[in-house]
Amino acid sequence: MKIDIYSHGDYQVLKIEEDLQVISDLSELKFLIEGYLKRGRRHIAVGFTTASYIYSGALAVLVDCYKKILRDGGDLCIIEPNAEILGIFNLLNISKVLHIYHSEDELPAVTANEIVR
Repeated sequence: MKIDIYSHGDYQVLKIEEDLQVISDLSELKFLIEGYLKRGRRHIAVGFTTASYIYSGALAVLVDCYKKILRDGGDLCIIEPNAEILGIFNLLNISKVLHIYHSEDELPAVTANEIVR
């Protein structure tokens, strides 16, 4: 799995460059997110711009990581989803749990460890 990793404001961005569909991909994604959380990075944005498909296991990993990050006062969100990914998130009501932003510029500023909306 190819992931482009960089910071944007207060967020650590993990941009997925291909489909998430095998167990090793899910383990790597979970390991990365949990690693950033352990290092105090509590605001993580996951991007699926070029991914055309997301395996159901990846959704479970994202929701699980979201719960852990939320308990620590952070946020895990989705940025720049393509139409197929957005459709899946909406169909499964994932968009009611995870915040979805259509561009990195929409990411909220973080002040005093809370998200300002």
